[in-house]
Amino acid sequence: MNTAMRQHNILSKKVTLAEDVKAGQVISFSGHLATTGEQGKEPAGVSMYHGKKGEFIAIMTIGLINVTATFNAQVGDKVKVNKGLISKADDPTQAFATVSEVVNGSTFELILNYQSAQATAQTANNSPTTDDNLDIAM
Repeated sequence: MNTAMRQHNILSKKVTLAEDVKAGQVISFSGHLATTGEQGKEPAGVSMYHGKKGEFIAIMTIGLINVTATFNAQVGDKVKVNKGLISKADDPTQAFATVSEVVNGSTFELILNYQSAQATAQTANNSPTTDDNLDIAM
């Protein structure tokens, strides 16, 4: 029996894609596949849908979301991002999210961190700096 929590989207943001993406990939506020530490491509949220360059897409910035496992995760592991794909963060300062549950060998659940998303929003070139620019989805 699968006991994983269902997805809980607390806060989402609409971005214009700068490249094609797949649902579940991590996206920056600039619309690029995110990479931890790369200016303008810092992780902002997980894509909710597939999308093509130039389209608007919703990314989840706060909440619980199941993602495809890319490493042998343990609850509490911190994750970073490289070209939209999640990997284990060896340095906690690189953390974009935290593994909250290992569902099975191919899926784990992430807690998306508002402070990380807000900090990256303030450093992206075309991003919001206040909460009233963010779309709330429940």
